[in-house]
Amino acid sequence: MSNRNRRRGSRKLRLHALLAALLAALLVGLGILLVPVQASAATGDVGVEGPSHLGTGTPTGTKRATSALWFNDGSWWGNLWDTASSDFHIFRYNSGTSSWVNTGVATDTRANTHHDVLWDGSTLYVASYRFVNDGLPAEPNFPTTLRRYSYDASKKTYTLLGSEQINNQRVETLTIDKDSTGRLWATWQQGNRIYLNVTDTAGVKWGTPFPHPASLSNVSVDDTSALIAYDGKIGVMWSRQLGDATDGMYWSYHVDGQTNTTWTTPVAAVKGQRSSDDHMNLKWLDSSGGRVFAAVKTSFISASQPLIQLLSFNGSTWSANTIATVSECPNRVLVLIDESTQRLRTFATYPKPSGTTNAGVCTTSGGAIYEKSTPLDNINFTTTKTARIVDADQYVHNVTSTKQNLNSSARGTANSGVLVLADVNATSRYWNFFEPGPGGGGGGDTTAPTVTATSPAAGATGVAVTANVTGTFSEAMNASTVTSATFTLKTGTTTVPAAVSYNSTNNVATLNPTADLAAGTTYTATINGGSTGVKDAAGNALASDKTWTFTTASAGGGTPETVTLTATADSYVTSAATGTNFGTSTTLGVDNSPVEATYLKFDLSAYAGRTVESATLQLHSAGSGSTGTQNVKLVADDSWTEGGITYNNRPTLGTSIGTLGPTTTNTSYNVPLTVSGLAGELGQQLSLGMDANTSDGLDLNSKEAGITLAPKLVLTLSGSGGGGGGGDTTAPTVTATSPAAGATGVAVTANVTGTFSEAMTASTVTSATFTLKTGTTTVPAAVSYNSTNNVATLNPTADLAAGTTYTATINGGSAGVKDSAGNALASDKTWTFTTATAGGGTSETVTLTATADSYVTSAAAGANFGTSVMLGVDNSPVEVTYLKFDLSAYAGRTLESATLQLRSAGSGSIGTQNVKLVADDSWTEGGITYSLRPVLGNSLGTLGPTTTNTSYNIPLTVSGLTGELGQQLSLGMDANSSDGLDLNSKEAGITLAPKLVLTLGN
Repeated sequence: MSNRNRRRGSRKLRLHALLAALLAALLVGLGILLVPVQASAATGDVGVEGPSHLGTGTPTGTKRATSALWFNDGSWWGNLWDTASSDFHIFRYNSGTSSWVNTGVATDTRANTHHDVLWDGSTLYVASYRFVNDGLPAEPNFPTTLRRYSYDASKKTYTLLGSEQINNQRVETLTIDKDSTGRLWATWQQGNRIYLNVTDTAGVKWGTPFPHPASLSNVSVDDTSALIAYDGKIGVMWSRQLGDATDGMYWSYHVDGQTNTTWTTPVAAVKGQRSSDDHMNLKWLDSSGGRVFAAVKTSFISASQPLIQLLSFNGSTWSANTIATVSECPNRVLVLIDESTQRLRTFATYPKPSGTTNAGVCTTSGGAIYEKSTPLDNINFTTTKTARIVDADQYVHNVTSTKQNLNSSARGTANSGVLVLADVNATSRYWNFFEPGPGGGGGGDTTAPTVTATSPAAGATGVAVTANVTGTFSEAMNASTVTSATFTLKTGTTTVPAAVSYNSTNNVATLNPTADLAAGTTYTATINGGSTGVKDAAGNALASDKTWTFTTASAGGGTPETVTLTATADSYVTSAATGTNFGTSTTLGVDNSPVEATYLKFDLSAYAGRTVESATLQLHSAGSGSTGTQNVKLVADDSWTEGGITYNNRPTLGTSIGTLGPTTTNTSYNVPLTVSGLAGELGQQLSLGMDANTSDGLDLNSKEAGITLAPKLVLTLSGSGGGGGGGDTTAPTVTATSPAAGATGVAVTANVTGTFSEAMTASTVTSATFTLKTGTTTVPAAVSYNSTNNVATLNPTADLAAGTTYTATINGGSAGVKDSAGNALASDKTWTFTTATAGGGTSETVTLTATADSYVTSAAAGANFGTSVMLGVDNSPVEVTYLKFDLSAYAGRTLESATLQLRSAGSGSIGTQNVKLVADDSWTEGGITYSLRPVLGNSLGTLGPTTTNTSYNIPLTVSGLTGELGQQLSLGMDANSSDGLDLNSKEAGITLAPKLVLTLGN
């Protein structure tokens, strides 16, 4: 950094010191104590102390351009640091208990990052960047990421959709917003210029960062920018502090749909020396002709001059109003628009009130958070303030809130109230203040949860003695209330010893008996309600106890038993409305023109280890019959949901196991199903699909038509499920590990995982059966098991040592891990890896083998080729190859180079193949088809021309991969010509398998 930049970087510190000295001299000379002018300040603390943010820096940001909170679905949410996992997570604010509830959904694994959060009504966007301190220049090779999340209102959960890189810079502040065409914009200061970037209209793929084209965007190292979407435009404001006549706060806008670099000539919202500083917060009010408001800070030092101002833009001119003067010593200001009261509400740091430690002290270290407000139709701020957040002992600082307007029906925040969040640096704690919305609301959830499904079902018979008992809730629950005291299983008055766990992903509580149940016995399961029972995330209790009974299969398997199961989910999809969901419909359609396919789901988890002797699907025709034939087919992908399935995301239909037709209206039908096709489904969810051979469509009743007409599955079962009689006797295996065996350069922050071949008994996957050692010393760690993907995770309680070899072991045998049928891992699974060296002096090279690979083809749109020994890349027919690599062990490392190693198989090609980034990592080797293929993104490298049976090294663009470290990486390959290329897949053996070679620095 130049000497000039060093001087510019230190100017602000000297300015604040000068300000404090001048203010003290002025007030003492007048005989006035250093106590702020205010309305009666509350005695003691105002606001609530929140979670710890120990382990990260200033998580609420510093310059107030960014936002950390949002309001959605009747609740406030925040992007907060979680000290337990050392990650940033999505938290939900419980207004009833004034507390934050961790949803467990991570937004960034990096400490010391700042974030800007945008909720657009359907998608959550979280921009995460490593920040530089005030007055320091931006630094390269620090990726800024944009993560996108969907929201499931039925479960009150967020799910990661994808992550993309905005830039590769460490910056002081960065903000995002979304224009009317669906494109996301970002702005920051880099290299003494105001920079921008923008996505495609899908809001996913970012382009190349570029500077604002105007010469006035040439600024000092101490300047920052912020942007806002308004009235079909994107406006950007920036500070300019060069110490000359051009100093000020500048404004320029871009009309949605125009070329990226077409911006209006900048105008000064305020102008003159000391008229600007690098604090700004923007809002837009679209009523009354539309106005943009900016709460900004100046660099003035005279007591009567404005130190924070409100700038207003009516579409043509800017005006300024003083919020607080230099003598009031404000700092870090934000503005919120309350549409219910038609007021502007500003929040900033001011000196602490009397009765607290360091009362009245003017310092840049913090103070208390106060509010000043004014009517929108008569903007006039006085010295009157309202106490909001005070810690009597420590300084509070860096207040943040939301980009949204408060209590606005148009913006989806009706009755939101106001929530502001700040931090106390000395104690590393969040502090917040909440004020209910109009009518005393505030968006708090007051609806009691319900139990929407149980397994085994109420009244079920023939249940396997190895079965777990589950209850599915209507919404997210407080996991600490779901325990062995509130979820019990009894036979008579005797309680069955069991472990109880809660899965926040699907809102399912599981009771896992410590031993097999008794055969031929009736059990009663109870989930307690009321004040001492289970509660949702907002603190609402289950209204009353949920109790049901079931009976286990008789011993010996001599007498088969028949069970009747009602569909737990059903829906249909249609090519006539590809994006529409029909989950609440009372009818199900099956047709060939337009294509209509029906999907049914049944819960077979209670019948693991049994033997299917016969299976019949019971259906009832509704308003129309059909002269054609309908096919009942297996569906391998059980992830679809009744409320989410559409034609666009429909799972692939598999093997036919039964047929129906012809049919008449309002008639019940029994469809015999092929037993062999169902045998492997016992002990898990079963999904069935129905399609038609003709355009003579059939309507069926769904479960929404009532229990009598709902689709049912009748199974005749033998065996008790206790390990004999056709039960599962196959030992589980460990199919994948992370870090991989022999891996080097592993990040010291890495977790260790093992993936199993089948569902495991969670209670056997513990810190006693999954260990990590260096030499003979065991690493303290928490061990968890995810039943959704059969993955055990070992999370060390502290970072691993650098440059050290570790040995991971998953124990087998009678004292080791066991599958859900009680079969033990045959022998210990042991592997080693080595962490990266400290200091970053020596780069390290790691070679990773693809964990999944497949190809898809337009010639067989529904076919899966996951077991093929070859991968195809072609343009006619279209063939696309997909590869997946596990980079989770390398979070926090710096990527220096990347090479993809591939080997051609039976054919070479004179054409060119493109290696592209794939944002969606949810595809699986056994499930991907042409119809379900993920979208290919930016090109990272090219291959070609090629010959047969030859190895190739493809250099990949480093900048395109930097944001992928610490997670799964998916790559795709397509072709420019119809001269197809065949490549070896990992099924061809480790020598020929696709590999990724990374050179990593610390």
